[in-house]
Amino acid sequence: MEILQMPLSRLSSRDKLVWKENRSQSFFVKTAYQVALHMGQQQQVEHSGLMAERKIWRKLWTLNVPPKVRIFVWRACSNVLPTWDNLYRRKINIDPRCEFYCQHLESAAHLLWECPFAQNVWALCRGKLQKCSNDAQDIFMLFRWLMDKLSQQELERQAVTAWTIWNA
Repeated sequence: MEILQMPLSRLSSRDKLVWKENRSQSFFVKTAYQVALHMGQQQQVEHSGLMAERKIWRKLWTLNVPPKVRIFVWRACSNVLPTWDNLYRRKINIDPRCEFYCQHLESAAHLLWECPFAQNVWALCRGKLQKCSNDAQDIFMLFRWLMDKLSQQELERQAVTAWTIWNA
C-alpha cells in the first residue's frame, strides 16, 4: 500500500542502472575485480588457519623438484587425484576399494601412505620418514607434518618418491 502512495517522478526519464562501487556510478570490470578481491579477503579473514596453510602452500611451490611433481603433490594435498574413491564419489560406477588390499577405500592417503604396497616403497627410503605415524588423515596433514620434520632436501626427495609411487 505504501508503494502506491509514493509520488511518481514528473520527469519522463528512463530507469538507469547505477553501480555504487565507484564515484562515477558506472560499471567497470576493474572495479568489479576490486570488489571481488575485497570480498575474498573478508572470507579469508574468517578462516583461522589461513596463515598456516599459506606457509605450507608456499613451501610446496618452492620445492626444487620437477613441476610435474609439485603439481602432483598439490593435487594429492587438495584431494583431487583420480583415486577410485574420488571417482566413485563423482558417480562413476566402480568399486572404490584398493585393488591391492580390498579392505580400504582407495583414497590418496591410502594409496600413497597407508597401503602396504606404498609402505614397502617408503621402507626403502632412509631418514626421518620411518618415524612418521602411519595414520595420516589426508595427504595435506601428512605434508604439513613432513614439512615440519624434514629438511628441504629430504622433503623434495619424498615428493619425488610419492610421485613415483603414483606412477608405478
